Amino acid sequence: MFTPRTLAPLYDVLWQVNKERWSVPPSNKERSVLFANFFQELRTRNDKLLIVFEDIHWADEGTLDFIKFFVRRIDQLPCLFILTYRDNEIYSNHPLRNVLGQLPPDSFTKLMVTPLSKQAVVEMATEKGYNGEDVYSISGGNPFYVNEILASYSPGVPDNIKDSILSVYERQREGTKNAWQIWSVMPEGLEVDRVAKIKLSWDINHCFAIGVIIVQNDIVVFKHELYRRTIEESLSPLKRIELNKMILELFLEDFEEKGEIERILHYAKNAGEKKLVVKYAPLVARKAALTGAHKEASKLFRTAIEYFQGGDTNQLAELYEAYAYECYLSNGIKEAIHFTEKVLNLREEKADIEKTGDSLRFLSRLWWFDGDRKNVENFAQRAIDLLKDQPASPTKAMAFSNMSQLKMLSDEPAECILWGEKAIEMAKELDNEEILSHALNNMGAVQMVIPSSRQKGVAMLQQSLEMAVKNSYHEHAARAYTNLANGSVKIKNYVFAEKVLEEGIRYCEERHLDTWTAYMLSWKARLELDKGNWTEAWNMADNLLKNEAQPAIIKITALIVLAKIIMRRGKDALTLLQEAKTMAFETMELQRVIPAMVALLEYEWLTGKTIIEKDDIEQTSVFMQRAGIDSEKAEFLFWMRKAGRHYVSPEEIAEEYDISSAAKALKAAAFWEKRGCPYEQLLFLFEGKDDDKRKSITMAQDLGATAAYEKLKQEMRNSGIKNIPRGIRASTRSNAALLTGREMDILQLLKEELHNKEIAAQLYISAKTVDHHISSILFKLDADSRSKAVTEAVRLGILK
Repeated sequence: MFTPRTLAPLYDVLWQVNKERWSVPPSNKERSVLFANFFQELRTRNDKLLIVFEDIHWADEGTLDFIKFFVRRIDQLPCLFILTYRDNEIYSNHPLRNVLGQLPPDSFTKLMVTPLSKQAVVEMATEKGYNGEDVYSISGGNPFYVNEILASYSPGVPDNIKDSILSVYERQREGTKNAWQIWSVMPEGLEVDRVAKIKLSWDINHCFAIGVIIVQNDIVVFKHELYRRTIEESLSPLKRIELNKMILELFLEDFEEKGEIERILHYAKNAGEKKLVVKYAPLVARKAALTGAHKEASKLFRTAIEYFQGGDTNQLAELYEAYAYECYLSNGIKEAIHFTEKVLNLREEKADIEKTGDSLRFLSRLWWFDGDRKNVENFAQRAIDLLKDQPASPTKAMAFSNMSQLKMLSDEPAECILWGEKAIEMAKELDNEEILSHALNNMGAVQMVIPSSRQKGVAMLQQSLEMAVKNSYHEHAARAYTNLANGSVKIKNYVFAEKVLEEGIRYCEERHLDTWTAYMLSWKARLELDKGNWTEAWNMADNLLKNEAQPAIIKITALIVLAKIIMRRGKDALTLLQEAKTMAFETMELQRVIPAMVALLEYEWLTGKTIIEKDDIEQTSVFMQRAGIDSEKAEFLFWMRKAGRHYVSPEEIAEEYDISSAAKALKAAAFWEKRGCPYEQLLFLFEGKDDDKRKSITMAQDLGATAAYEKLKQEMRNSGIKNIPRGIRASTRSNAALLTGREMDILQLLKEELHNKEIAAQLYISAKTVDHHISSILFKLDADSRSKAVTEAVRLGILK
């Protein structure tokens, strides 16, 4: 169909599993409940299960979500789940690529369906009385095409598959051709009980006799989609419009009565019925949004905009507004800004104060994601100035809460709480839980990072989250997960951060909240970096940066993560660091400025080069005087000292960054060891005695921090310390990519095209360990696939 119906394949399976329980299609409102109920239904069965989803390259987003949900839990069932797709229909940013990339490596096997050999095709064709040479040259050995050509209803071997089908078509009776034309514009087929409404001349008995049109699950459909598409494409544009109009006229009332609005939209679009498209596309879009299919919703709102005619600017503004919001949720920030600006212009022309204020507030939010602080503050203040004399309303309360949010993001707790309390008071007056959830989120986030109010802040965030989840406030739930997670990373509570990130990312993935998924993944990359899992951190950050339209607020963190790994491994990362710093200063938020500055200071320490301008340090100092978290300030001061920069330190410094004495440095090292942060641990350990220093550079070597190892080793030599641990082993140094012995073993097996499980069996290690080593190999060889890694290793002379 024009837009795939959400979870259609799952419904088909549900009816097979338990027809009585699922006699009525389940509601789409909460996918997680639907998925969980289906999974529990399967667990109650004693028999072994085989589930097949074919052609998942055409699957809707809901079905792709189900695949991820089911595969992650399939090891709890005696079940084989077969998925088929055509790799030549999976373009570079196709959603299926993301799904396949996130499947647990140990849970699946990928099989390439190779073409039939020429000998096999000749034998099959000879049995049917056809010329096997011709069949093979046309089909290329594709089993599906071979089967179609050799089917009993094919008149012979045409020049290509399409000609073959059209040849069959042209030889049919007029009534049969009419039927094929009608059914070709109905991708979902037509229910048996509706067939009688079609009064045109068509030969139903002959259609069924030749087997091209069949009855399947009480629906009359083409036996193969290939036939349907070929016939539909052969129709003239006018004929296609005529047939779609006919279907609309016959079944519009019936479709409306049964709530099949997706079908109405499909036929209306193909019939050029613009008014019907504008009427039904938003309805289908809102239905999709309720199920969490925000990408589909944005496409549908965009369709309504493209088909809009007339001068009703209020309706047009509503379409723009809805489209912009769905773009915002699905990581289309630039597009959301563009269309919200259009909305603002229309609202201002109408002198609609309330709606103009809401557009200003939303633009403030969008510009925050794009990293432009000046626009952020400008639009936020304009919204408040416009609404301040208006009576209490959701729009006014949300403008207050938006300002509270901005003050939270710029580490201004007093201002955040002031505006947050105003929003909460008005939300309670209006009995509006959505705004209450939003305001609690802001106030909780700012208090969570202050030691004296930490528990109170966490409680407010959890209250906000519970309220949002209960009412399906998708965006606000995503924000609560995000603020709980990044707050936990900031205060070094990594165990809680991991738990929240796992839950939050899953929640956002299921609802296609791509903006929030990407934002949380950037924080997860930072967490993995802190914990020494550099390969995992690299992969996450690198994947985020592959999206050229990634918002600045996400890009900054990803750039810093990549740059730190690169420079610690002894390669130059200055370009990435400078890009991150420039964007960070545009946000005017310390939570982004300090990490960017710290990374540059570490670069200066590792390389001995002076990079940072005095103005940047002074600007950071100004930010720190008015805002900031103590531990972040302490980290900045620590790196200022290591980089040899002169800076006046405060009287008190967070103990995890205190190196004022060897004893305090070792206490800090113990802190980082407890948190599971090896890089920070080795840095503070180095401030201790000679044995502590030796242990420190051994840790640097084990971690793969080549640049830090060389820097610390030189400092030991300069201070006269002897018996310094050796650097990278000669066996590792002997290859250009610095692969370890184990990585060399795995690379050799990759050359033999073995799968992870086969490699694991040969080397007596787990498949997961193999996967980690392969990630490291790909990084070191700068390759994005196993085959490219092997090719690069051969080029470098690492492999023969």
